[in-house]
Amino acid sequence: MEDMLSREKLSTLLDQVTREITRREAGICLSPMEPAGAGPAGDVCTVYITFERGMDGTLCLCASADMFARIAREVMQTDDLTPQDVADVAKEYLNVLAGHVLIRLFPEAKQPARFSVPVFCREPYAPESERRRVTLDYTGDEAERAQLAYYTPHGDEND
Repeated sequence: MEDMLSREKLSTLLDQVTREITRREAGICLSPMEPAGAGPAGDVCTVYITFERGMDGTLCLCASADMFARIAREVMQTDDLTPQDVADVAKEYLNVLAGHVLIRLFPEAKQPARFSVPVFCREPYAPESERRRVTLDYTGDEAERAQLAYYTPHGDEND
């Protein structure tokens, strides 16, 4: 994927898809957070997915636990949620987001890509063997904080 898109184009694509999917699926309007690089703090969870064939790398969404709970409440239309409900919805949310990223990349990649089953963890996560290529920091309309990062075994650190 690094050969197909510049960092700026990839950043724009990830930003557009993330905002669209988050608004459509959870009703959360995300805005860029300034200063960039601040990321979420406090009670933080991460959901991540590894891209295989067609593009290499890991897409990680690290966000306040409140944001993941809000997504789950909106998707499931209930306030009666278990921690497992929140984890399951977060994984499905990232599954949808990653699928839309790949759909938009297909015309340039000219081959289908695949990705792993999403993983949810109740802590910040970053793959140790990969370098960060794109970082997008957001704040939600109810002060939730999130950071979307794309890591790749190729390329330079952007932070």
